[in-house]
Amino acid sequence: MDALYIHPAKQEVDARYDEYVASKTYPVIPVGAVGLANLLLAEGWSVRGLNLPLELLLRPTFSLRDWLARQGRPRLVMVDLHWYEHSFGALDVARAAKSVYPDVPVVIGGLTASRFAREILQGFPEVDFVIRGDAEQPLRLLARALGDGPAAPAALARIPNLSFRQDSAVREAQRTYVATTTDLDGLDFVGLDFLEHQAEYGGIQYSGVGLIDFKEVRWRGHWLSIGRGCVFNCCFCGGGRAAHRRLAGRETVVLRSVERTADDIARLKARGVHQVSLTLDPAALGPEYWKPLFAALRSQNLRIGLYNECFQMPSDEFLRAFVEVADPAHTEVALSPLSGDESVRKLNGKGFSNARLLEVLATLREHRVPVFVYFSLNLPGETPQTFRQTLRLAERIGQQYPGELLRMMNTCHTLDPVSPLSHSADRYGTRIEYKTFTDYYTYCRQTGWQPRNVVRGSLRGYRFRSVGPGEVEGMARRWDAFAEAQSYRCFPVPRGW
Repeated sequence: MDALYIHPAKQEVDARYDEYVASKTYPVIPVGAVGLANLLLAEGWSVRGLNLPLELLLRPTFSLRDWLARQGRPRLVMVDLHWYEHSFGALDVARAAKSVYPDVPVVIGGLTASRFAREILQGFPEVDFVIRGDAEQPLRLLARALGDGPAAPAALARIPNLSFRQDSAVREAQRTYVATTTDLDGLDFVGLDFLEHQAEYGGIQYSGVGLIDFKEVRWRGHWLSIGRGCVFNCCFCGGGRAAHRRLAGRETVVLRSVERTADDIARLKARGVHQVSLTLDPAALGPEYWKPLFAALRSQNLRIGLYNECFQMPSDEFLRAFVEVADPAHTEVALSPLSGDESVRKLNGKGFSNARLLEVLATLREHRVPVFVYFSLNLPGETPQTFRQTLRLAERIGQQYPGELLRMMNTCHTLDPVSPLSHSADRYGTRIEYKTFTDYYTYCRQTGWQPRNVVRGSLRGYRFRSVGPGEVEGMARRWDAFAEAQSYRCFPVPRGW
């Protein structure tokens, strides 16, 4: 292989899921990494990819080091560090790669890698390169610069968005590359021929009413990129509008063309995919985007399952168009009111009322669309008093929506790097605890396995001045009791992370 791509678990590379109860393993690959692997293939490189948490779920005794040794010596190892939950796992993968291939360069990228590029290169010698922001042009140029051996520092310095070491010092080329619509349209976000166990990975990606059997996948899903960026700037999210501006230099949402997206959905359906998950909410992008997209699907007679996360409440017009193109047997709509208290919801970026939420649910119920309702109990403004409104709203939803079509959960947030919450503590009444990459690396190492006893308001990277971890734990227990009493799939607040 010329290049190896490895998606890390949250846990260490020697994790044993059959011996210990893991926290979430996070096996979904960042969609951009799929495009990058296929980009190298188009450049003439041979590429092999491995989803480490998936392999460990399939075979708990799987050894990454043994697998690496069987591949032969590559020219480059790529590891994604997009979400902070992989901060420990990604670096442990890099260490494993260096233990097998001491002289093969390791490159990482993603939002978290972009935020902490300098600190990672200063403190973790197993990483040779960090690509900050968008990576298409930088990765292509890095691959060419490496050729069959080490690249000269002068050549590396000319690669945009690249951070690297020279004489033990960290050098950072200017971040001048930002992906355009043309760039994104030129990428293949569908093909997974480079990936081990791609059929099983399709099973992992399916969201909805089905249960996944890893030995015989019944239904397959696929996360499809339709663009980059975000129109919102929610306080708890490290992938919002301001974060993209800071980490990638992106001033506005960059969308793939409707034609390219529709063609990809057709390719996925032809490959036996039952459900396509969209990386951005078409409703939030406006009718100027979703009307042509749905028209293109109708013109090709494409009716496929769609998983769509609605960031706000969609219009009735959008819902009518959505149900025309979505196969209800494999469709799910995710709604995130966060809190039953409307003032708390508004503080956290959600501008809709309880009445509007119930109207949308009534429309979806009419068309028998499965829904997943998300609440959160440790966001700014939430208190034991406001939490009563959450319980009331959750109870009302459970009474009105068919149980066989409903999933519901309540969870705790962890401080996301570059989120507004991470740098506006006074505005949100919080005390920030996680500030460095080492903070996140340590957090992930400590929370990879589910503890028997945990205060669910702790180890979150921030604390409220008005609500302590004990009160968050109290709200979590109240939710757990509520969830246990429901006949539909209502999940308790996770004790792991």
